[in-house]
Amino acid sequence: MKKNFTTVMVRLFCFWMVAILGSSCQSEFDKVAPLVINDTTFNSPKARKVLVLVVDGLRGVALKEVGPPNMTSLLKKSTYSYYSVSDEGYDEATTWADLFTGVSKAKHEVTSATLGNNKLNLYPVVFQRIKEANANVRIATFSYSNTFTDNFTSDASVDSRATYNSDTEIQNAVLKELADDNAGVVVGMYKSVNTAGSTNAYESSNQQYKNAILQFDTYVGQAMEALKNRKNYSKENWMVIITSSRGGAAASVVNDNTIFSNPKANTFTLFYNDKYQSKLIDKPFTGNVYDGNFVRFYSSTGVASEAALQSGAIRAELRFDDVLKSSAINPLNFGSKGDFTIEMKVRKNKNTIGTFAKENIGTYTYQWPSFFGRKITRLNNTGGVGWCLSIEKLTWRFSLARGATPAGTNEIGVNADDKKVIIADGNWHAIAVVIRTEGTKRFVSLYTDGIFNTKAEIPETLWPLIDTYNAPYTIGYIPDENKDPFDGNVSDIRIWRKALSDETIKQFSCDTYVSSSHPDYSYLASYWPCRDGAGGRFKNEILTENGNYDFKVLKGGTPLVKGTELGNSTVWEKSNYIVCPISLPDISATVPGSDDITAQILSWLSIPIKENWNLDGKVFLNN
Repeated sequence: MKKNFTTVMVRLFCFWMVAILGSSCQSEFDKVAPLVINDTTFNSPKARKVLVLVVDGLRGVALKEVGPPNMTSLLKKSTYSYYSVSDEGYDEATTWADLFTGVSKAKHEVTSATLGNNKLNLYPVVFQRIKEANANVRIATFSYSNTFTDNFTSDASVDSRATYNSDTEIQNAVLKELADDNAGVVVGMYKSVNTAGSTNAYESSNQQYKNAILQFDTYVGQAMEALKNRKNYSKENWMVIITSSRGGAAASVVNDNTIFSNPKANTFTLFYNDKYQSKLIDKPFTGNVYDGNFVRFYSSTGVASEAALQSGAIRAELRFDDVLKSSAINPLNFGSKGDFTIEMKVRKNKNTIGTFAKENIGTYTYQWPSFFGRKITRLNNTGGVGWCLSIEKLTWRFSLARGATPAGTNEIGVNADDKKVIIADGNWHAIAVVIRTEGTKRFVSLYTDGIFNTKAEIPETLWPLIDTYNAPYTIGYIPDENKDPFDGNVSDIRIWRKALSDETIKQFSCDTYVSSSHPDYSYLASYWPCRDGAGGRFKNEILTENGNYDFKVLKGGTPLVKGTELGNSTVWEKSNYIVCPISLPDISATVPGSDDITAQILSWLSIPIKENWNLDGKVFLNN
């Protein structure tokens, strides 16, 4: 009983002391971020140590394709990603600063090898932070670059540092350091993979580049063997970090217009510990690839001369003869109150002309260019007559006008919500316009990538313009919409003799084909995939008789017989952009980045990350 009573009193005393000390110290640690531990052995008494192997020029995707044996064997006990990312500026000094300060260049301001005007005094290198927390930790760094050794290490922050001419010398230094009983943080930086890539190609199919990857993998195997042969290895707890500081230029990349399409920023990152489970951090889903051959609709001139613009514009027309203009015969006219839906895919290139505003050059911003519609040019300077879909800055709009003055009830313009609907990213976007009758009124609704955007009533005075108007269907340039000529692609055009439901549009609009299993297939009036790949026509897959419902590809008003080349400009272009891309605020944050390495090291060494350090990096857990 006495023993039990003593135990209880001791526990109560300890609890009381913790409460007092905890409350008295709380204010001191208000600015300290919670300690984040990156493994399942937090309570282990083993000494924590870190090995970091950095290789320049190693594309993660190329490494995946090569599948080197030593690094592949480590994946069984690693958190890893073939799609980690570096800074897109493609300068080694910038990525080294990212790696070892834990912040991006917006903060450390290292933008070149000269390191001019940097802020490393405000965002110190991780070695300094480690020494401030525990001066007894032995740190050693071995690199091929004096820029790194002279600017990112010092005698005060690193116990052993050296620059070597070859990866072989770097490897020997790393192995020697791993044989030292006091080794605590060991960093090796290698260059031969980048040398092989820059001299040959950053492709796994290139033998020299592949050989360099396999050689680096041999270094990894040797380092792991040296680690496990340490005399006190059983009393130590090592994290091994293997990462590339940057990737390299490569052609074999699908363009989704995110950072994941930049092979120079594609890296490989691995966090290994022998108590870890295998955890793959894959590339986030950014959308499906829309592969094919498409016509580029554009004009090489602006509005200085409308005649010159029209004569040089690549566009397409579906022009009816007098018989087919009749709404009673033509299935693409919809009667006085007909409901219908128009769907298509649109993709725009960057603005190269900037007629409306020169600051738009090199951006995706356009003002007013049409890319699809039934509209004729202005009449007596009163504006064009008919309807069209056009680009407005970063979004798109549906407009309807009868060319009379004053404005107001003579026209209607309906914009997709430009705060939410952005089609200015170089990818394919699915858009839909639905004309629907509700009681005695008619409405137009707009959808982007299957999502409803907005709805507006159409004045009755404008109804005839969308039902029986006799202007040709036009893809690309329409003379009335000329402030910034459109530059991009249009495809997968579907016209339905029905107002499709929200649910149907959401489910099927991002598909790149129309299947007979579509629930409203019997209402499909016309379908032009616009992926013919050659020739001067877009074939209609629903109305096939005599080619009367095919679009003709034109340069100005002249049909293209072959439709292959115009001077030095190719009409048909092969592309594999993403359709209906997934929108995330910061998509790169879903995978490891260069600025995460510092946070991972500090966390592993149980060094609290203070809030006033303002680190950008995060810790990837493996529990």
